[in-house]
Amino acid sequence: MISPVEEAGCLHGEKNGCTMKKLLLVVGMVSLLLGFSFLAPAVIIDPSMQFIVGNETYKVNATMVFDQIIISSSYIVFNETGFYVYSPNSITITLVYINDDVIGAANGEKIVDFYATTTAGTVWCNLSGFPVGNEYVIKRNGVTVSTSVANASGFISFSNAAWSTQRFQIFQQAQASGDSTPPQISGVTRTTSNPLDTDPLYGWVNVSCTVTDNVAVSQVILRIHTPGGSWNNVSMVTRTTGKYYYRSTTAFSSAGNYSYSIWAKDTSNNAVTSSTVLFSMPPRWDMNSDGVVTILDLVLISNHYSEIGASGWIREDVDNNGRVQILDMSLVSVHFGEEWWS
Repeated sequence: MISPVEEAGCLHGEKNGCTMKKLLLVVGMVSLLLGFSFLAPAVIIDPSMQFIVGNETYKVNATMVFDQIIISSSYIVFNETGFYVYSPNSITITLVYINDDVIGAANGEKIVDFYATTTAGTVWCNLSGFPVGNEYVIKRNGVTVSTSVANASGFISFSNAAWSTQRFQIFQQAQASGDSTPPQISGVTRTTSNPLDTDPLYGWVNVSCTVTDNVAVSQVILRIHTPGGSWNNVSMVTRTTGKYYYRSTTAFSSAGNYSYSIWAKDTSNNAVTSSTVLFSMPPRWDMNSDGVVTILDLVLISNHYSEIGASGWIREDVDNNGRVQILDMSLVSVHFGEEWWS
């Protein structure tokens, strides 16, 4: 029987009759059957050695020293950096560099550098040990192919489907800000043309609000649910710090019931949504906006009959031609009895 330290020494070749191949076989069997992992402290690895994890072979391209190596049946961890690789075919990963202080790394600093060789298929590389919320750039053969933000478990992920031998380098791009406070939305108000009008030439609606954040607001969206059931998400604009608005002649130009809310996020991607507001846009022939076209609407027109004003001046000028006349009563009569409030 040899000690774990002596057994780790077998990684250098023959020792006490033990070979690397035998060691890996024993480790694999223990991991598979008992669920244990293999821990070898202060291990020196040279290019002649290899570790087998499933259909993955791990090597180094030059002698490397690790504080610890953990081998399981489905992953391997060098120091604090774990490789959870899923490949449809056998794959060889040759380590070039692993940063020994991932947590203390600065932006722009290289974290991991390795070659990967396989024949075909989409390979997913899930690496662990990264500070939660930090963002990393993944380069393939020196060209940026993706970015990944460390999730709540400290994993970053990327995939590759173009194969021969590819070199992957991972650099830290940004540290987590530590800001978990979402923006605050207040003072949501709506102003409209008077009278309300579905005709874009005369009618308009303006929604405004105040949005503040402990760091900085990055985006404010007005989310409009239309009478037809669709969603219309539009960016709100600002001219004064913290004050946002959206004014439109067309976003509310269909008759019916609307609802809207405001969504805002800050520069740390913390987001918040305001309460939902209900709003109804009556058709032009429902004079009193009660949801149904009745004799009362005709009476209202008759009360202003023959009056003259600017186009769009009052609802009783249904056709917006500047005069209340028989044509306006005719338009209401065509829609007599219709209900639009649902």
